[in-house]
Amino acid sequence: MRSRPSFAANVLRQARGLACVLLLFQARFAHAEENASDRATARGLAGEGYAALQKKDYVTAEDRFRRADELVHAPTLVLDRARALTGLGRFGEAYAAYDSVIRETLPSKAPPVWKRAVKDAALEIEAVKPKVAWLVVNVKGASAPEVLINGNPLPPERLGERLPETAGELHIVASAPGYVTQAIDQRLGGGEEKSVEIALQPLPKAAPEIVVVPPPPSNRAEPAQGERGNGRRTLSYVSFAVSGVGVALGATTGILWLNARSDIKAACGGLDCQPQNETERARLEDDKRRYDTFGTLSVIGFGVGIAGAATGVALLLTQPDAEPVAKGVAVRAYVGPGVLGLRGAFQ
Repeated sequence: MRSRPSFAANVLRQARGLACVLLLFQARFAHAEENASDRATARGLAGEGYAALQKKDYVTAEDRFRRADELVHAPTLVLDRARALTGLGRFGEAYAAYDSVIRETLPSKAPPVWKRAVKDAALEIEAVKPKVAWLVVNVKGASAPEVLINGNPLPPERLGERLPETAGELHIVASAPGYVTQAIDQRLGGGEEKSVEIALQPLPKAAPEIVVVPPPPSNRAEPAQGERGNGRRTLSYVSFAVSGVGVALGATTGILWLNARSDIKAACGGLDCQPQNETERARLEDDKRRYDTFGTLSVIGFGVGIAGAATGVALLLTQPDAEPVAKGVAVRAYVGPGVLGLRGAFQ
């Protein structure tokens, strides 16, 4: 036979249920109170913005309407912010604000004032449209570039789209990891439309490092004069090896220098030409940097080759007459990631 729950157990169970109800009510009340606080703050900001707009204090009006809309969105706040932006002469931003009001999908039970805001935006945008400049930005070379227009980031999905901008000077910066950052200054007038294409170039690779590995020391005891002769002959072999590496480097970079020269001539017909736009200027500057870099490396390589050969000949001609002839010498070149080197063995 089941025993009946005690009176204390019933009271405890009812108390727990009441506590859960109170906690749920408290959470809902706090959320409603938070929303009410945001709405009250937004109403205060909107009132300050409207008063500033009447006084033509467009800076304050734009700030208040923007902050109010961030708290509680309403088409009327965006419309008044567009009016403040128009007063500030920021026609590109004003056009975007008007357009967002026109494109907004209103709920079925939207207040009449919201519907009137959409109609007003459609009328007022026509006065702003002739003053807006239009810009299309395309970036090639990188899959996920970052673009700034006058310091403001451009969303990736807006690349290639027709953007409303305020007429005047536009500073466009495109960057991506592993690529050279490109900056272009573009001036646009009211009603003018231009397309800007930026080609990002990979960062140049570092020149290969030349490492000469000295031969292992000989453990065989020889007369002092023979040791001096062997050391001089060893240095002469190393000099000739360095000379060969220098000539190889000079020839390789010389070919790359000629290729860069051909690219410049193919692009504009000569080494001294005037680019027609910013894209051509950026490409020409990149080709000239490659041209100068490879030319410098080629001169250095041939210089090392000539100096190494001269040093080797001088060491051979000035070695002592009584120096015994070496039984054998083996010099091998090796190539690694970004490294050219030599290994030698003397007997």
